[in-house]
Amino acid sequence: MVGIALATGVAMTRNVPSSWGLLAGALALALVGFADDRRDLPALVRLGAQAATGMIVGALVAGVVGALLGLILYSGIVNVVNFMDGINGISALTVALWGANAIVLAHLHDLPRLGVIGAVTMGAALGFLPWNAPVARLFLGDVGSYLFGALVAGGILIGWAEGAPRAALAAPLAIYVADSGTTIIVRARRREPLLEAHRSHVYQRLTSSPCWIPHLLVSGFAATVAAVVTVAWYLAPGWAAALASLAAIGLYLSAPHWMVRRPMSDAVGHEL
Repeated sequence: MVGIALATGVAMTRNVPSSWGLLAGALALALVGFADDRRDLPALVRLGAQAATGMIVGALVAGVVGALLGLILYSGIVNVVNFMDGINGISALTVALWGANAIVLAHLHDLPRLGVIGAVTMGAALGFLPWNAPVARLFLGDVGSYLFGALVAGGILIGWAEGAPRAALAAPLAIYVADSGTTIIVRARRREPLLEAHRSHVYQRLTSSPCWIPHLLVSGFAATVAAVVTVAWYLAPGWAAALASLAAIGLYLSAPHWMVRRPMSDAVGHEL
């Protein structure tokens, strides 16, 4: 929250075009997450709030097309961040990476609103990181993961509207999307309940292994691979960046097979 306040103040003093609707939407979803932390809201209520917020913010940014894109981005990214926030530092590092990337893109392409959202997001993530890693004194919970997810979703929406390079803008989320997507597909094929707690994500399988890999090491590994994917879209042509991204993502997804020597425990845990 401090990061949001500081970055908003900077935006106002520099007369950057306002992104109040996006910030208000992020705070509104944070309140939904807080309510879910306290009272365990039904899934349809949470999804409805995410979809409605995305459509409203999207309409403010880019009309009808923006509303449709906002519906997809907010419903998807907020839940992906929530799914992946299960070990110390992983979300703070990933979201900070996205914010830093947004700032760089904003500078390179003269996209002031994207720069504001990038600063807000990176400031909030870095402000939270010391409290969550290496030893967790605070956890994001749904309130924090909804806030971070909404900031990133809104930032991508703003960047899309301003003409930012789309692949580079989304690249820091590559590991989050790949881990969540493959986990959902595998669990669906096994006919496992998708809404029940589990330990099927790559990062969970690594930290639950008998050889015990520290949480912060796994978080750093995930963020590093995401950074490699991001840098590839700056340095290489599209086809080469895509190949490099697939190779890096494949390295991450296969990590439980080459980093862990013994079978994993099937113990079921709770995703934060």
